[in-house]
Amino acid sequence: MESAACNIILAVSETVSVTVCTWYFISHTKGNINKPARSRALAFLGFWAGYTGLAYDFRSTAYANVPAIVFMIAATMLIGHNMYNDRRMYLFYYFLYPVTFVLMQLFIIYLVLGFIVSQWGLPGFDLYSANIALIIKQPAALLLTGVWTALLNRRQFEDVTGFQFAGLFLPPLISAFIIASFFVLGNVYIQLYGVFLIIVDICCLVFMNLYILYLFSYQSRNRKLREELRLFQRQSEMQYRYYERIEQKYESSRKLIHDMRNHLQSIEALYHMNESEAGNAYAKDMHKMLDRFGQRLYTDCHMLNIILNDKAETARQRNIDMEVRIGAVELHHMKDMDVTTVFANLLDNALEAAEQSGGRKYISVKADAFRDFNVVKICNSYDPEQNGKRNRGDSGHRGLGLGNVKQTLKRYGGGMDIEEGDSVFAVSITIPRPEAAAGKE
Repeated sequence: MESAACNIILAVSETVSVTVCTWYFISHTKGNINKPARSRALAFLGFWAGYTGLAYDFRSTAYANVPAIVFMIAATMLIGHNMYNDRRMYLFYYFLYPVTFVLMQLFIIYLVLGFIVSQWGLPGFDLYSANIALIIKQPAALLLTGVWTALLNRRQFEDVTGFQFAGLFLPPLISAFIIASFFVLGNVYIQLYGVFLIIVDICCLVFMNLYILYLFSYQSRNRKLREELRLFQRQSEMQYRYYERIEQKYESSRKLIHDMRNHLQSIEALYHMNESEAGNAYAKDMHKMLDRFGQRLYTDCHMLNIILNDKAETARQRNIDMEVRIGAVELHHMKDMDVTTVFANLLDNALEAAEQSGGRKYISVKADAFRDFNVVKICNSYDPEQNGKRNRGDSGHRGLGLGNVKQTLKRYGGGMDIEEGDSVFAVSITIPRPEAAAGKE
């Protein structure tokens, strides 16, 4: 009687577990469709009702749970494709997840069946063995869902090492081993006292695994938010300096405009006195003065323009020649934060290395479009010996922010290549143009 009551409770909890796991998988992968939370909640309520009804209607027939399995696959694809992400690749994920879910359930059923046969020679399932299978299937479902979600959201854990990421799966695997050990070693205890205490222990293990996953995700999000905050502060400082310089130059230009009549009269007087060379020199000085008041418009990407002007001013202050030639690059599909991550890091590296180099100190920035890519090459003067000294005490020219640059470029399907010579350090990056990136998706 106790086994029958447990079987009903575990069977109902399994349908809830299937629904919750399906919801977690779909809702925690990348989406591009905004639907009201109420509509999504009703969709998953319908999922649970349909799956539960089919699972119980065919429970005692020869068809087993085939209709419920078909419903689960079709409903997962339908809800995911219409309410979360309508890209074809994600439709494939919404198909593959329930298929692997079913295969996992079948594997556990036959694993338990093999164990029962090897221990007691029973030819099939009874309520006891069915309960064991139901108990094992639920933490296994959580483990499978966690693996799928973590793999599809690997980019969220970019700041986590491979070893740390692999360690995320260690607690569920150990928990699965402990659960299996309960039934292998505790069959006498179960026969004498029932499975209630073991079910409580398993629930505690499941809760512990969910809490560890939550802490890991929370910590990773915190690290990502701290990095974004640091970049935002850096970006805000550059924007502040940019507009402060514009304001200063505006004030200076007002003074110059006020004195312009006197300057023009002086030039006219020089020409009337046949002092053409002196007049030309005076005019050139005026041009240089006017050039200092303008902010260069290198590109139509506002954030990149701010970065280039800011770094060009820094280079001027450090007596570094900086040449910038920007062609028809298109970066409007990149977030300002990502533009800052890529170009501010690379130019900061170039400025630091160029300042420490001997001979002519220079930086060259060239960018243009080539087929479906934006191609950027940043070269700077470079002293390998100075960089070697820094490598022994710091991260060196290669290490300063290049990891973040690589991760950001990878997010857009781009890449980076480094060339290191005797006196030149060059970084070449490629970023797919917006139409090429959209075509890949």
